[in-house]
Amino acid sequence: MYATPETADGWITHLLAMDDEGFVVAARFAISPAFRRLVGGREADLVFAARSRLARMGINILPLGEPDLNGDHCDIQLRILAAIRSYGIAAHLERIVVPGLRVGRLVFCPTDNRLDSAGIHRLIRDNSLQVPAGFSLDGHGYLILRPQQRIYRFQKPLTPDEVTAIATHADGKDLLNRLQIREKVDHIELPPRDGLVTACSMFLHRHYVVLRNLDESLGVHLQATVLDPVSTRGTNVYLEFINRTEQLIINPSVAASVHEAIRVDPKPRYWHGRPDDREEPEPRETIDATGYQALLGIFDRLEASPVGNRYSHRMTAITRDAQALMDGVDPDLVWTQPLTPRDPRGGTDLAAGLVAEGLDLNTRTECGTEILARLPDEARATLLLGYFPNLIEHTQICEAALRRRLSRIVFRRASFEHGPFLSSRDHGRLADYEGLGLRVFWCNEPRGHVVRHVFRGLRGYFTTPDQVDRFRSCLIFAVYGSTKPLNDQAARQVERLLVNLRGLFGSDIGILTGGGPGAMQQVTDAAHRQGLMVGSSFIETIDQEPNQTAEFYQTFQARSRQARQRWFEIASFHLFLVGGVGTLEEIGLTLTDMKLGVIETGPVVFFDSSGGDFYWDGLRRQLDEMERQGRVPGWLIEQILMTTDPDAIPRFYKQALRLG
Repeated sequence: MYATPETADGWITHLLAMDDEGFVVAARFAISPAFRRLVGGREADLVFAARSRLARMGINILPLGEPDLNGDHCDIQLRILAAIRSYGIAAHLERIVVPGLRVGRLVFCPTDNRLDSAGIHRLIRDNSLQVPAGFSLDGHGYLILRPQQRIYRFQKPLTPDEVTAIATHADGKDLLNRLQIREKVDHIELPPRDGLVTACSMFLHRHYVVLRNLDESLGVHLQATVLDPVSTRGTNVYLEFINRTEQLIINPSVAASVHEAIRVDPKPRYWHGRPDDREEPEPRETIDATGYQALLGIFDRLEASPVGNRYSHRMTAITRDAQALMDGVDPDLVWTQPLTPRDPRGGTDLAAGLVAEGLDLNTRTECGTEILARLPDEARATLLLGYFPNLIEHTQICEAALRRRLSRIVFRRASFEHGPFLSSRDHGRLADYEGLGLRVFWCNEPRGHVVRHVFRGLRGYFTTPDQVDRFRSCLIFAVYGSTKPLNDQAARQVERLLVNLRGLFGSDIGILTGGGPGAMQQVTDAAHRQGLMVGSSFIETIDQEPNQTAEFYQTFQARSRQARQRWFEIASFHLFLVGGVGTLEEIGLTLTDMKLGVIETGPVVFFDSSGGDFYWDGLRRQLDEMERQGRVPGWLIEQILMTTDPDAIPRFYKQALRLG
C-alpha cells in the first residue's frame, strides 16, 4: 500500500481577525513522531493542502507564514476567503469558520522524491500512471494538466444549512456531489475576478501529485493542491480555478509535480491482537495463518461448558487477554454470564425477547452481553460471541464501546436462521462498530479462516488480515453475469479482456463478482490466473453455491438483494457479461445510480463473447429509444460500450476517461 507523507486534517483553534475579504485563523495539526522524523528539520518542504470539499464550494484557504512545529503539534496561520464569487458562499463563511472546523493537512513534498520528466513519461508509457488527455511535460519536470470540457455548478444557491452540512458533516461530500451538477461545454471560460470548478481524469497508484501555480495567466488553482494515491482514481478529479486578471481566460491549466508515495507495510491485525513475530515464518500451508484453528478450539471449549441457568443459545465470553485463551486457560475463568430464569429448553428465548413486531417489554431480556457492564472503562477487552449480535446485544456493545471497554468483537456464526448470510440490520451494526472504533472478526467455519471486517469508503467487506491493505488499494472492476457457464470461446475472450485491463491499469486490480457458479466462477478463476485480487458479494439463493476462493467477500440475506447493490459502489468500473433477469436488475440499478449521482460516472461495458447473435442488441435499441424520448441523459449513453471485441474495451476506457 502506498500513502502520501502527510498529517491528518488540522482544525481551527481560534479566530484572529475578520475583514470584508474573509478571516485570519490559527490552525493546529497533530504531528506523529514518525512524521517528525520524516520531515527532519525540512519544514520548508511542507505544503498546506486545503480540504477538497471546501475548495469545491469556492473557499480558498491560504497559509500565512511558515508552520511552527512544537512538540506533538504544528501551528500555522491561515487566511480563509470565498474565492469564487458567483457561488455566493461569502455570506455563509461566518457560520462555518469557527473553532473545530477541519481545514486541510500538511504534506511533506521534498525534492528528493520528485520525478523528472523522463521518469513521469516512463510511468505513463508503462501504464503505471494514467493522466488526462492533452497533458504536457515541460523541461523542468512539471506535468501540465488540462481539464475536461465540463464545469460544475450548483443547481441553486446553497442554503446556510447545506453549507454547514457540507463543511462539517461526515457525509458532507455526498451532499455536495448531489448538489453540484456538471455541465458539458465546448470551452471552459474562466471569467475575470471569479472562478469555477472543473475536473480531469487521473489514476494514481504509487505516486502523489502536487499542483503548482506557476503561470497565473492560465488561472490560479485553489489551495486544494495534493492528489493522493489510490483515492485519486476516476473521472471526477476536481480542479478549482480562479482568475485574478481583468481578462477572460479560456481553458485554464495547472502544472503539477509528481512524487513517489511512501510504501506502507503495516503488520496485520489478527483477532488476538498479536501478529506472528517469528523472523522466518513457516510456509503458509504448515501454519494456522489466521489463527483459525486456535480460535475454533476456544469456541468449542466455551460452548461445551455447562449451560445450566445460562443464556445458552447465544454464547458470550469476554477476555482481557486473548493470548491466555489461546494458551488453553479454563473457559470458566473468562466466561461470566448472568443468571436467567429456569427454562425447559436450557436457556432464555432464542431471540432474547425480540418478536416479529419488535421488543416484547414483558419478557425478561437478560443477555450474555450484560457482563460488559462489569468491565472497567478503558479495559479494551475482546468479546467472543456464538452469533453476530442481535438488537439488545448491539445496544450493550455500543455502550461498552463508548467507554472503551471493548476493542474487538469475534463472532462464530452470522445467523441462526440464515447461516453465513447477514441482514441489512447486521450491516448497519457493522457500520456502527466501525464508527465506534471496534475491530470485528469472523471465525468463518465454512471457509476455514478468521477474517477481519474492513471498510473501503462507505462499504465493508471481510478479508484475511494479510490482505487488508491490498483490498483497500486495488482498482476494482465489478463484473456481472450469469450462473450458467461460458462456452470455451467466451471464456477465452473474457480472459483476454482481463489481460487487457491489466495491461492498461497494471496488476493492482481487483475483480468483484456476485460470487456464484458458472460464468462468475470462470471469471474468478481467470482473474486468479492473472494474479488479480478477487472479491464476491454473496446473496442467499437456492441456485448459487458461494465460491470458496474469493479473497474479500460480503454476505446478504435474500431480502437484502437490492441493498447488496450498494456494496458494488467500491468498484470504479462496471462490466456486464451475458446474464439473466438478475443481471438485468443490476444493470438498472447501476445506470440509475449513475444518473442520480449516487456513484461516480464511469464507463459501463456490455460484453458478449458467445459468438452468436449479439446478446445486448435489444437493450441497445431500448436505450437508443429512451435517449430519443429524453428519458435518459445523453452523457450517460456516451459512457456505454456494447461490444464483442475484448481489444475494443481498453481503447474505450481511454476515450471515455479522457486519458492520455
